[in-house]
Amino acid sequence: MIVPINHPIAQAKLSILRNKDTSPDLFRKSLEELSYIFVFYCFEKAELETVTIQTPLDEAMGFKLKEKYIVIPILRAGLGLLPAFTKLIPDIIVGIIGLSRDENTLEPTQYYTNLPSDLSDFVGIILEPMIATGGSINKAIEILIQRKIQKIKVCSIIAYEKSIIKLNENFPFIEFFVLSIDKSLNSQGYIVPGLGDAGDRTFGTLVNCQADLIGK
Repeated sequence: MIVPINHPIAQAKLSILRNKDTSPDLFRKSLEELSYIFVFYCFEKAELETVTIQTPLDEAMGFKLKEKYIVIPILRAGLGLLPAFTKLIPDIIVGIIGLSRDENTLEPTQYYTNLPSDLSDFVGIILEPMIATGGSINKAIEILIQRKIQKIKVCSIIAYEKSIIKLNENFPFIEFFVLSIDKSLNSQGYIVPGLGDAGDRTFGTLVNCQADLIGK
C-alpha cells in the first residue's frame, strides 16, 4: 500500500532537500527532522499492550509497543532517516544493509549485511530515501523475506512513479510511506527533478551538481 505523506511540515522540509543550494549541514538536519514524521506515520496504527506502572501517587495503567521492531537503513543515504527511530524507540533493533549500484547495469550489489538470521517475530522498517529504478529496495526486501519477516514498512522521501507502482503490485503487503512521487527517470537511472544524490548531499561528497549526473 502506498501511503502519501502530505503533512505541511514534511512538504516544507522536502523543498529544502530539493534545493541545490542547501548545505550538507542543513540537508542532514532536514533529514533528521523528517525522520520524526516518518516515525509517527509508521507507528500510527501500532498495536499496544497494557502494563501497570507506579506513579508518585498511585498505580496507573500504561502502554508499551506489542510487537518487536527492527529498523534497517540502506547504506549510506538511509542513515539520514535513522535518528528519530532510535531516539523515540530506544529498544528498537537497528539492522544494516549495504548496497551499491553498478552505474552501467544499474543493478545493486550487496556488500554488507548485519541482521538477525530469523526475523519472523519482527516488523521491519526499511529506510531508503530515494526509490529510482527500484533495484536496491527490491534487493533489501528479498533479503528480509529470506529471513522470514512477515511485516515490512518502507520510508522513502521521493520515489519514481513507475517503480513505486510496480513495487506496490509485487509486494501488496508492504506499506510504502512516500513524500513525493516524481514522474521522470533519466538515462542514468536518476530521478528527475528529484533532489540529487541523497548520500552525497548528506555526507558532503557531491562534486558535480549537474541535473543529469545526480539523484538516484
